[in-house]
Amino acid sequence: MDWTSLAAELRNMILEALIHEGNVAYYPSVCREWQSTIERFNFHSFNPTPQDIPVFENMTTRNFGLIKYIWYSIELRNYDCTECDRLETDDQRETNQATVEDGLRTIFCALSEHPPGGNMTLDISIHSPSDSQHHFKYIRFEPANTLSSRNPPKPTPYHVSTHSPSVPLPSVLAIHKIFWDIEVGADSEERDFWPSVPTVPCITHLLLRRQTRRRWGGDNLIPLIARLPNLQDLCYEPWRKWTPLMQHETDCKLMQWSESPIPRNMKKMTIFEDFNETYISANRTGSIEALEAEPVRTTPMSVTAALAEASLGLQHLSLAFIIDAVRFWEVRQPYWVWERLLTLSLTSRDLVPHRGSKDANSMIIQQHNQSRTCQNFKLWSSRMKDKDMSQDRSIGCLSLEILATGAWTVYRNSVRQS
Repeated sequence: MDWTSLAAELRNMILEALIHEGNVAYYPSVCREWQSTIERFNFHSFNPTPQDIPVFENMTTRNFGLIKYIWYSIELRNYDCTECDRLETDDQRETNQATVEDGLRTIFCALSEHPPGGNMTLDISIHSPSDSQHHFKYIRFEPANTLSSRNPPKPTPYHVSTHSPSVPLPSVLAIHKIFWDIEVGADSEERDFWPSVPTVPCITHLLLRRQTRRRWGGDNLIPLIARLPNLQDLCYEPWRKWTPLMQHETDCKLMQWSESPIPRNMKKMTIFEDFNETYISANRTGSIEALEAEPVRTTPMSVTAALAEASLGLQHLSLAFIIDAVRFWEVRQPYWVWERLLTLSLTSRDLVPHRGSKDANSMIIQQHNQSRTCQNFKLWSSRMKDKDMSQDRSIGCLSLEILATGAWTVYRNSVRQS
């Protein structure tokens, strides 16, 4: 039976089964259809380290155009049990800073040689292989794209920890060590670093996920995003700071970034501020003060206003935990209009079961009046104890449907467009 005599659906099923089994290196030589399908699979996701970057230089334009997702992992220096409960020394911090800067410059220089063509995601992770060998054994560093899971991350060397399993929480110093700020161009040579990093027009999506515990500050986002002129989608997942003073400094940098120009092609922005409340209890070494993070996030109104204003030209916006939905509308100026907004996702502490839907409906109607183009509005409870409770509200042209999940009562209202 000739291959082309089979129905297209059956041919696709056969190729998908072969790809699922793996070991497809020899299949592209069967015929052009197999070659095209399998090459799209093989080149779809690429997980390079800085040492793998020369592969880009040897890749043909055709094959490079098949890449849709790049998980770029920058590995910092290793450390042992004598260091895991200590902050990095100045020399160690400078070494890690140089590693990050060299890694960013390397990937941007390699990608800058390729013209834009379709959608391409750059997912940047920064970590030390030792991070998951001590107090934080649950940490995993993996690509976000499921297709790239066929190439699992390299295993870390076997390590025997000297920490007692009876100690449930890491020390304050260990927490500060792994959640340290990512410092790029932070010294007197800052003027020399970012000008040496070229623009990359082929990247349309940027992921800075929360699996990188070390924090990207707003001051680093400004020059980083400025080198992605065709960026359409930004996913930024910072970790909340552990002390009010540190959080204030971070919020100032975040506001500075929010007030900076965003790429003209930007359509979607997702900011998810993560926080692990169990770390507040960490007070093992006694060498520095216990963690004093706010149990309830109170983002300054100036930061909320800056983020809200920066979102005016977007089509899709998601702000989780970093600001409250109530404040998002409180800071609105009379001349602000979200003319292009299609989807909006916010969190609110006022969304609680025993209050019913009155407060939620008030926010929804307010949102509907400010963005008549919005097709979907999601409102989630930001209370940690109510993680399993959420309300998903979808706004259509003529009606507002209020849905609920978990232990919430289901409501259904209707809003007529005036």
